[in-house]
Amino acid sequence: MATALATARRWCNDSEYALVAASAGGKDIVWTATLLRAKIERTRRLRDKNRDAYRKLKRANRAATGAKSGKQVTAIAVAEKRARIFDEALVRFVAKLEKLNAARRMKALKSAVADALARKKAAQASAAGRGRGAGAAGKAGKVRRAGGSRTTASGAAQVKRVRQIARVRARNVRNQARRDARG
Repeated sequence: MATALATARRWCNDSEYALVAASAGGKDIVWTATLLRAKIERTRRLRDKNRDAYRKLKRANRAATGAKSGKQVTAIAVAEKRARIFDEALVRFVAKLEKLNAARRMKALKSAVADALARKKAAQASAAGRGRGAGAAGKAGKVRRAGGSRTTASGAAQVKRVRQIARVRARNVRNQARRDARG
């Protein structure tokens, strides 16, 4: 269940709230990989700090009361809520970073495909120019080159493979977030 920003405002100080708000909205921010990694690191530290505080307080409460569940202490509930808030913010930042990396990889792949197509067209144009005056000797050379070259995956197949890799990485990130949420 996602925590509302109003709830986060209630439990976080100003700088922590700014971090959570940036993870929730942030459409006006131009995200870079470096900026997102810094936000992820800070959010992870805050989540771990509050998660550890929650566990420490809960253990102390168990020792003091003798009961496994113990009496609900406000400090324990606050630490738990704060840990949950930062965990959700962390998941959002990681998703933004994955999306940014996938877009960058897709752009690089499209550029590589466009370059390869341009090289192929240039090679075909030069081969066509050489083949006109050469006669039968030119055709024999083309057959030799075609038989000896290695075939590579087409641009569409490479794009499909990159998308598949991105889906698997996103799924892995979601699964890791679920494992992290379990504590």
